[in-house]
Amino acid sequence: MLRWILIPLLLAGVGFVGYRLGQDDSGSSGSAGFGAGSAAAGAAQGQGTSGQGTSGQGAGSGAAAGAGRTGAGQAGAGPAAAGQGGTGAAGGTRTGGRDTGQSAGATGTRSGSGIVTPVQAAAVKTGTLSAQRRLTGTVGAAQSTTVTARTSGTVSAVLAQVGSVVDAGETVLRLSNADLQSSVQSAQNALESAQVSLRSQSSQTAAARASLQQAVTAAQTSLDNAQRSLTSLQRLYEVGAAARTEVDAQNVQVQNARSSLVAAQSNLAENARSGTEGLETARLAVQKAQITLNQAQASAAAVQVTVPFAGQVTALNVSGGQYVSANTEVLTLVSRDQQVKVNVPATEAASLPVGTALNFVAGQQTYPVKVSQNAGSVEAGSVPLVARFTGESRPAAGTVGTVVYTAKVATGVLVPSTALQADSDKTYLFTVEDGRAVQHTVTVLGQAGTQSAVSGIASGAQVVSQPPTGLLDGAQVRTGGGTSQSQGGEGGPPPGGPGGGP
Repeated sequence: MLRWILIPLLLAGVGFVGYRLGQDDSGSSGSAGFGAGSAAAGAAQGQGTSGQGTSGQGAGSGAAAGAGRTGAGQAGAGPAAAGQGGTGAAGGTRTGGRDTGQSAGATGTRSGSGIVTPVQAAAVKTGTLSAQRRLTGTVGAAQSTTVTARTSGTVSAVLAQVGSVVDAGETVLRLSNADLQSSVQSAQNALESAQVSLRSQSSQTAAARASLQQAVTAAQTSLDNAQRSLTSLQRLYEVGAAARTEVDAQNVQVQNARSSLVAAQSNLAENARSGTEGLETARLAVQKAQITLNQAQASAAAVQVTVPFAGQVTALNVSGGQYVSANTEVLTLVSRDQQVKVNVPATEAASLPVGTALNFVAGQQTYPVKVSQNAGSVEAGSVPLVARFTGESRPAAGTVGTVVYTAKVATGVLVPSTALQADSDKTYLFTVEDGRAVQHTVTVLGQAGTQSAVSGIASGAQVVSQPPTGLLDGAQVRTGGGTSQSQGGEGGPPPGGPGGGP
């Protein structure tokens, strides 16, 4: 009998303790606690306080886990579910076994439909991503050459020394070669002789032509006279005033006169032909003699060693009285016009065509330069470029400085680099669309500083600049005023965490 009395008392005491553990002191909000639930006809009733429902971890059995609980204005009416539940403000719901109210430790805010994560987002647009490059460049002469002797001879005068500044065409060495002067004189004599022969040939041809022309004229006159006499005798013969023998004799004279004319004309033609050939031969002889003289004079002039462009003598290899052969290197010359040589990445060489303006920085001085040569071909992973100075001020040859230019990295949608996330072999980012985070896989076209150029999203999209850790595709987010966090805790517990259904 005593046993039947003690058992109800013990159960009542346990229920009371459970009720106090689950009761919030303020009574204004629900708190996690432990309650005792009992099953009745397939529906479980939980124990709670008036005004705010309290879900607790119960030992009783009730409706299937995940049934909805409404805590608005009811005294804790709801099913007791296996597992620990979260607390929610009036109007919060529990769906599918997962409490959609605020969980302990979550920094996101709870709405009627779930956790809302604050994020920072900005509209992005298509553009060209550029970056300032700073590469090492070296100043050198724009031109450099080795001057050689064009002929042999003895150095008779040295007109420039190492360090001398000279102008284009200026004589820096003078050689002496007597044979060259003799060759010039001989060539001059040969030319004069050929010219005399040409004049003589021309005169003789002209005189012979005149004489032969006179013979042709005389033969023509004789033929005309003989022909007239023959005509007269023929008329007399017809009237019986002349004998036949006289007519025949005059006819012979006509034939002889005609033969003389033909001979005279032939001689004149032969004179013209031979005269033309003779004159042509004489003219060719004169031309040949002139060429020989020009060559001799050029060789003689080669004793004057001159420089091809304005510059500075940096090396002198001969001295006075020294004999040098033709093609001997006598001095080294560099131009006064200077340039910068720099090696640029192969991917950027095409964006630096000839004429592109750059800057060369040496110490505290900046010098404007322009690209004058772009090889285009890759050497050891880079492309050599040459730039000329465009200002009046120039640094000294051999100066090592910095070539500064703006390089085009890529063209695409420009996004903050902090927006990019990596997962295995893909890169993605989040945009904000209708209050939710939407994940997009993108291709990174280039990066510079804090920006990246990508493809895979549209210009104008709202991109989450610093996605919170654990942000998922489709999660509810809000922008403006919120501060994104890169640590855990943002966005509430992941699916299947405390308070979630199975």
